[in-house]
Amino acid sequence: MTLSQKAEAWFEARAICPEVIARMGIYSGKLVQAGDANEVKPDPQGDIIVFPYVENQIEVAAKYRGKPNADGSKRMWQKTGAKRTFFNADILDDPALADSTAALVITEGEPDCLAVLSAGYPFAVSVPDGAPPDKDAQGNILPAVHRNADIDAEHDTGFKFVFNNWEKLKRIKRFVLFTDDDGPGRRLRDELSRRLGAARCAFVTYPDCNGKKPDANEVLIQHGPDALLAMIENATAMPIRGLYRMNEFPQEPDLNPVTTGFGRLDLPVRQGMAGLMLELGLFMTVLGKPESGKSTWTTQLAANLARIHGWNVAIATFEMRRRQMYRLLQASYLEKAPERLTESEWAKAESFINKRFTFIHNDSINDDDDPTLDWILDCAGDAVVRDSINVLIIDPWNEADHHRRPGESLTEYTGRSIKKLKRFAHVYNVLVIVVIHPTKEGGLKPSGELSLYDAADSAHWVNKADLAILIDRDYQTEMMTVKVGKVRYRATGRRGETQFSYIPEMEIFSQ
Repeated sequence: MTLSQKAEAWFEARAICPEVIARMGIYSGKLVQAGDANEVKPDPQGDIIVFPYVENQIEVAAKYRGKPNADGSKRMWQKTGAKRTFFNADILDDPALADSTAALVITEGEPDCLAVLSAGYPFAVSVPDGAPPDKDAQGNILPAVHRNADIDAEHDTGFKFVFNNWEKLKRIKRFVLFTDDDGPGRRLRDELSRRLGAARCAFVTYPDCNGKKPDANEVLIQHGPDALLAMIENATAMPIRGLYRMNEFPQEPDLNPVTTGFGRLDLPVRQGMAGLMLELGLFMTVLGKPESGKSTWTTQLAANLARIHGWNVAIATFEMRRRQMYRLLQASYLEKAPERLTESEWAKAESFINKRFTFIHNDSINDDDDPTLDWILDCAGDAVVRDSINVLIIDPWNEADHHRRPGESLTEYTGRSIKKLKRFAHVYNVLVIVVIHPTKEGGLKPSGELSLYDAADSAHWVNKADLAILIDRDYQTEMMTVKVGKVRYRATGRRGETQFSYIPEMEIFSQ
């Protein structure tokens, strides 16, 4: 398969190396009738450039570039039903990427990937679909990626190539995001960073391109291969909350906390009443005696966040049976006892749960595979990529498997674990909620006397939390008290307590 003369001239004008073109298997084609549809077939005189997407030396997809449209815009399309993967995907297996010898460069289009390869840097791929829009249908700028919840994993086809290659991407230590220097390009950069983890990502800074839109191919054309390689070498680390050089400190965003769905907790509140608003990236603990309703309240909170704000939730639960969890989510979503649901309400509740919730569950019978904190966070990291989760709930903490270092006290271990949880919350911009039990002595205290400092294992659960909540239950009156005992940021709450009625047959808190 060969290129047409026009295609050769097109690549020559873009400073793309002929050897790279041949190595990547790029060829010319033309549209031919095949049954009821048209297909692109190889043709040395064809007016279509074919970019084959290859995995294990087998073509699994193809991208086509035809003659420009009448208005001068690009005319590009893909092979129908093809696998979603990277252009030049086989480079993902190179050991240099796994041992951090080299960084993987991710570009916005095939010509940009070819430009990097032509400059002599072999560790480059391209996304298959270019950049997502940075504006909505009305032309309004979309909110920053780390603050939006508009990614629906069920329909997130634009980033399926990340999930399809996740096992390989997990092993890569460093990424350089070489996206275009415009709104969509920056949007793509931030979307990739969210999925791959900002800690592993860096981005390039472009030289002046004399009025042309800056991208990798334009840099190669105007400034040559050395300038392009220097951009990769000098890429700037993606900002991570809590990790900056002095000149990298971004302007701090305003806190925009959202309602919990328990309206009586919304700010402002009267003196002495509990106030609670939630924000992504925070770390929250929920304490209560056994059968106090702490898991019920937390599950209802999760349903509220999913229903009201469209947040996706991952729940690592070790005490509650799946059927019980399903029942609580149904009741919380529809505010109706499950046995009273109509067939259409059952279907609606089931669709809601399957769309918004991911469950972290250890089904291994091997004792070596017990759910440690690192295992839970690895699963949750995968859930960020696959399901775009905004909330992680661990319920309860004591049922996870805890391995202390030799000589490490329980307080030291708890503090170290909380650091991991808070780091996960900040890096992935996920609200992390941990449900904890009291000490044995705290569990024996009568209603109203339990304190957040009765938390098992360590006072760190209160001192290091951004928000600390205590759930107390009066079994005689079935009144539930929500106590907010720790608030790090004033915009997210007020210390105090607020009572709710508990409806046993619905298993929900009522206002």
